[in-house]
Amino acid sequence: MPKYVYTAKSDPTKTVVGEIDAESNQDAINKLNAMGYFPVSLHIEDLSFEKQGMLRFLKVSNKDIMLFTRQLATLIESGVNVLNGLNIAGKQVTNKYLRSVLNDVTARIKDGKSLSESLSAHPKLFPELYTSLIHSGEVGGNIESALKRLADFMEKEEEFKDSIRAALTYPFFILSVSVLTIAVLLGFVIPRLVSMFEDMGQMLPLPTKILIDTSAFLRSYWWLFIAAIAIFIFLLRRTYQSERGRVTLDRFKLKIPVLGDIVLKSEIGIMTRTLSLLTSSGMPIVYSLEVSSSVMSNQVLKTEIGTFKNEISAGASFSKCLSKSKLFPVFVTNIVSVGEETGTLEKALLRIADDYERDVDRNLKSLTRLLEPVIILVMGLIVGFIVLSMLLPIFQINLIAR
Repeated sequence: MPKYVYTAKSDPTKTVVGEIDAESNQDAINKLNAMGYFPVSLHIEDLSFEKQGMLRFLKVSNKDIMLFTRQLATLIESGVNVLNGLNIAGKQVTNKYLRSVLNDVTARIKDGKSLSESLSAHPKLFPELYTSLIHSGEVGGNIESALKRLADFMEKEEEFKDSIRAALTYPFFILSVSVLTIAVLLGFVIPRLVSMFEDMGQMLPLPTKILIDTSAFLRSYWWLFIAAIAIFIFLLRRTYQSERGRVTLDRFKLKIPVLGDIVLKSEIGIMTRTLSLLTSSGMPIVYSLEVSSSVMSNQVLKTEIGTFKNEISAGASFSKCLSKSKLFPVFVTNIVSVGEETGTLEKALLRIADDYERDVDRNLKSLTRLLEPVIILVMGLIVGFIVLSMLLPIFQINLIAR
């Protein structure tokens, strides 16, 4: 049940401020009247992340939103009205914050607002893309279709993110274990052997000296490495917070060999899939471009799309804008041009998204297959050098003994 914050008069000279649980705005007024209060102001408690103290740390995943969306679509398609569908779907939600938000959405609908208006009160969970498609479904009288398209879109987007995470997990694991192993050897194992080497009273081999000096330096100045990493992260965040710095870094990302192509295709895949979803729902191309740019992370591409909106508003076609751009490949321009000529732009955009997402997945797997042996080889050489440096003094003792 949603919570309402009220300001009321208990008598002409006394003002009372408090909270009350109620099903709707009118229900809250009736409860206050029954308590002998005269309401002066009444509003639903703000459930945004910024206003909820510790609640801002709670995580509502895209999978939670996707599952709720699909359940609501199924309920409405089965003949359940939106209000009852929200109540049923809300009870099945396990995330407490999402459940409280859905209670708030239900209360707003009871007060006369539409589903899209109620959801837009929580932009952190339901962004403009989500509420725009819901609004389109409300206007067209097919809200269940809009919800199903949204659920399919979110599921496909989540699958794409999962494939990227899966491709990067194993190399990251190998690198982490290798670095940890080397740190343990240099920080704990080598110092225990130093005293033994010193007791030998003989000249140590050069590799062993280098290893001992490196270990001593790391044990004495380990905090320098942590400080350097912290400063680097701080400067990177500060740079990315400024518009010029963000553009510079995003442009640099696109120029990195191999990785730049992956970033570009990933961003174009996100953009074209979002555009396909919006245009298939009857949204104008200019508005669809604006919403699509909001879900992209690369500032250079977002700026380029901003120029597209102005050119299309002046009468240019989408394919013409793409052909003049140096960022978008010819493949994208050709497919969009064919889609515009045949009146199947949304299908053409969906094909681009599917092709590029497959390319990104394939390129990431190829890159990780290349990185894995390189990481193993480099770390193996380092560990081999450490082991050999520790064994050389022992070999010298054996040679002298003979």
